[in-house]
Amino acid sequence: MKIKVKTQEFAQVRIKKGYSQRGLAREINRAVSYISQLESGNRNPSPQVAKEICDALDAQFEDIFFIESVHKRERKPA
Repeated sequence: MKIKVKTQEFAQVRIKKGYSQRGLAREINRAVSYISQLESGNRNPSPQVAKEICDALDAQFEDIFFIESVHKRERKPA
């Protein structure tokens, strides 16, 4: 399973809570580029980082993230 970002909602909640990308990065002790990558959908957070972001933004997990199931495809016999 992967935690994926609802990119538009993430940015909206961040802005509504008064955080710039830099400010949120400082709050959770991460690089600004990391926040930017999350917001653009180019990176996925770990469970720990997702929790830190939810806590900092006072948001529910499902408001800004979702879980994507990843199943390995079965190999077809030759």
